[in-house]
Amino acid sequence: MREYEIVDTNAENIDGCSICRYKDGNNVGYRLKSNWLKERYAEGLRFKVLRSREFGDIGIIEYVLGNHAWRPVEAEGYLFIHCLMVNSKHQGKGLGALLLDSCLKDAKKSKRLGVAVVTSSDSFMAGSDLFIKAGFVTVESAPPYELLVRKLKKTAPDPRFVVERERLLKKYRKGLTILAADQCPMVPKWVAEIAEVSEALGLDTRVVQVRSAKASRELPTPFGVFSIFYNGMLIADRPVSATRFTNIMKNHLPQATS
Repeated sequence: MREYEIVDTNAENIDGCSICRYKDGNNVGYRLKSNWLKERYAEGLRFKVLRSREFGDIGIIEYVLGNHAWRPVEAEGYLFIHCLMVNSKHQGKGLGALLLDSCLKDAKKSKRLGVAVVTSSDSFMAGSDLFIKAGFVTVESAPPYELLVRKLKKTAPDPRFVVERERLLKKYRKGLTILAADQCPMVPKWVAEIAEVSEALGLDTRVVQVRSAKASRELPTPFGVFSIFYNGMLIADRPVSATRFTNIMKNHLPQATS
């Protein structure tokens, strides 16, 4: 085994791999993410694990065909990156570039139009620096999010955001609604904590599972797999802690300030 290798996972070997730093099969987020991956492999999803000879699994990249992206983007003909991460102790060694290069090679081999990704200057998503260094350019912005692309065919149409809020704002006009997908293994923890605080505040709370790429693309935020609505308002467009949620609700509920 070389110092580092990239393991291409599948339904048979994924349970032996770390998933976004999780490796405990008893962890709810790990189990749900593992099951989510197993349902996606047939759609062409690739989930690759960066494995160190000395330290074990230290990074991942996840990407799909553009028409199966779990983000509100139109990227037909492209590969679309959901996640790229390297454990903080191993950053600065060119390992993120190694993972990204494996995706670019797949795009060339499969004759895709290019590779697209949504980045964020906020938390929970990769920043844009690594991609810009690899030749990606920004084609659309919705701060703190940016849609970047590296085209392999110069005349290919740009990917674009398809964020549309009004329909869901009308649909979730009463009470508190959390929309969440199992695409991120940290989501179940956030959902449970927020639901607990919400119920303690006496709110009519429901959790709606986002079960398909189509449903994810209909969410009103480029984050794509998590949103919170309260009485027809979008109050969180990405995951928030229970403390942050309580602070948000102080603007809407007098009892939350006491």
